[in-house]
Amino acid sequence: MCVLTVVVVAWLAFGIPVAWSRAQKARVKGIDIVLTDPSSRFLNAGDVADRIGIAPDTLTSMTMADFDLYGLEHRLRDCAEIQSVNANMLADGTLRVVVTPMVPVARVFDSNRSRSYYVNVDGKVIPAEIRYHIDVPVITGTFDSIHPASRLLPLLDYISGHPVARALVSSVNQEPGGNIIIVPSIVGHVINFGDTSLVDNKFRRLFSFYRTVSPTRGWEYYDTIAVRWRDRVVATRRDRRAVNIPLPTVEEQLGSLDEVDIATMTPSDTTTSLP
Repeated sequence: MCVLTVVVVAWLAFGIPVAWSRAQKARVKGIDIVLTDPSSRFLNAGDVADRIGIAPDTLTSMTMADFDLYGLEHRLRDCAEIQSVNANMLADGTLRVVVTPMVPVARVFDSNRSRSYYVNVDGKVIPAEIRYHIDVPVITGTFDSIHPASRLLPLLDYISGHPVARALVSSVNQEPGGNIIIVPSIVGHVINFGDTSLVDNKFRRLFSFYRTVSPTRGWEYYDTIAVRWRDRVVATRRDRRAVNIPLPTVEEQLGSLDEVDIATMTPSDTTTSLP
């Protein structure tokens, strides 16, 4: 036992540092590029190698200790086509680079720009090109520093993770001032969404309206369904002919609006004014 203890201590004291020193002086043997989505249209392994920018001869002349893994990751993350990257050095000297290509959640058509672009859940932007065509919801409208396209990310994140919402939403429009209008795949009306607060609650009210009100009133009875107000669904009737009452009132001017009772999801028979 004493001899064994002496051998273990000697190995810990001398063997491990020597082995570590030799490993650090060992040269890089090559590179292994792994794409988490090999079918991505944004880039392939060759594109990643080009963006790494290190010639094979130069790479194999570098030692494992001198290779800057952090700098490599930082450089690749700056590429528009790359969403995330993880680089590490294997024990055999192989540099492994695992890359997640850009995963867009929407295509943005900004009235202030001449070209459209894709955006991911982190707000990263990549210019839209023919070879990058992806079937995702479309965002149109006016975007500025106060109301940037990135403010719609909570809404887009919900849509991308909700199969029913993803199938429903055709495009999203941001009006000047920031009001959000959703154009659904169901033709005949639009959805006044307001802002990106209470996204889940707004969609639940909308789906409840579709299940209970639209089948009875008809899918083309309303041209606008508004869920922008808390705990309310306000629908604008397509036929906006004035209500036949004796004297003109504010209610007559707003007579094209139906407010739906959230508890029963039934439209009121009387008109209502909005706050």
